[in-house]
Amino acid sequence: MRVLVMSEDPEFFRSASAMAQKLGGELLGIHPSESKYVDVLYVPDLHDGWEVPLADFASTLTPDVVVTGGTRRDKTFAFSLAGKLRSSVASDVTELSLGDSFLLAKRVVYSGMGIATLKLKLPAVVTVQKNVMEPDIRKGEVKKVQLPESNVKVLSRTPAQQSVSLDKAKIIVSVGRGMGSKENVKYAEDLAKVLNGAVGGSRPVTAEMGWLPEDRQIGLSGNKVRPQLYIALGISGQPQHIAGIRDSRVIVAVNKDKNAPITENADYTVVGDAIEFCKVMVRRLSK
Repeated sequence: MRVLVMSEDPEFFRSASAMAQKLGGELLGIHPSESKYVDVLYVPDLHDGWEVPLADFASTLTPDVVVTGGTRRDKTFAFSLAGKLRSSVASDVTELSLGDSFLLAKRVVYSGMGIATLKLKLPAVVTVQKNVMEPDIRKGEVKKVQLPESNVKVLSRTPAQQSVSLDKAKIIVSVGRGMGSKENVKYAEDLAKVLNGAVGGSRPVTAEMGWLPEDRQIGLSGNKVRPQLYIALGISGQPQHIAGIRDSRVIVAVNKDKNAPITENADYTVVGDAIEFCKVMVRRLSK
């Protein structure tokens, strides 16, 4: 049994390694910096468009199971590799175990209301969510990997705004369509700044309308967060969003609609305009 772990992100690599170690067998890893969680670690230079060239390299390792992180690039690599291996594939897996010539993978379904167990034929590729499991330390061999140039060319770059990591933030100010426009997101950012918090958003404002980068998406298909305080501005509260915030200690919903679904899951509800709420709170907190 040969298991391959890969992620560009250190925390995802740790989570994937912990899950992969429970499967047993030879453990290989691919990560851009040195790590001590695998038997053999391949350290590539991840240039622009590395996902497909790295999948080409990974396919030569002939893994039986591949466990990757959950960043967008990790998933691009995972699904590209699954195609090359002609393997089964599953995303956002929370638990793995081996059967006779198959892999059992558990994942959350129905917006967090259930757990599905998938039976995947080997070889299998899965992406995982971040978890609190700690992998064992292994004294593995380290090998440098030089990837060929990618056919993907980067024509321009837009620097990303620095922000507190959502999975570590103690306070999150999150925006929904009720903010009205992309320009109004600045009021949420001002509030997050005075609270020393992070800014997030629902799926419509991140993945669909582009008011915020997709890595700021909170919900079942984005980040699952557990802050001490979660402020939802103009968010209706669909089940997939609630699944991503259910572990928040205190939820404050600000919405013009007193009957919005999110009010049923909020500890406090403010019925009013989200923008005016931000302005008032920033004035008072800035004194």
